[in-house]
Amino acid sequence: AINSIDILIALHACDSATDDAIWFAIGRDADIIVTAPCCQHELRPQIDSHTTNNPDHPLSDVLRHAIYRERATETVTDAMRAILLEIAGYTTQVFEFIGGEHTAKNVMITATKVKRHRSDKEQEEWLQERRRRLIELAQLYGVKRQRLAMLMGESIVSGGGNDSKTATRNLSGMAPL
Repeated sequence: AINSIDILIALHACDSATDDAIWFAIGRDADIIVTAPCCQHELRPQIDSHTTNNPDHPLSDVLRHAIYRERATETVTDAMRAILLEIAGYTTQVFEFIGGEHTAKNVMITATKVKRHRSDKEQEEWLQERRRRLIELAQLYGVKRQRLAMLMGESIVSGGGNDSKTATRNLSGMAPL
């Protein structure tokens, strides 16, 4: 297809720019997506608020420390991105791509488009399981919105009604405003 791309590489795309790059790649049916996310700010206020408002939370003794909230924000953001990429039809890996002595931002997410080998019923069950896990992760940390999920039309709140048909594919490849 004229609008398709083979590979997308986004290195240190700040905050939700990583989500925009991933969405661009998904919309162009990229075979391979390689991202090195940077400064995951979008979820931090949500996690901070959730921590403050839920002192008996199972992770309260961890998340009461700002450094751990920052690390949790990075981890949760990128874990959600990996799950969303799987929902979009990719296999994913998240790993350290360079030693910590060179940069603190050394996580890479890779995604490879997969050919479906499941029956329609098996695929739907698999998708529902991935969506359930995405919602549970979001709920654990008090996340109610995440840009890539919004772009894909995937709800991250319980009872939000995920429908893959609601995803808006903007032919320009740019995220809708």
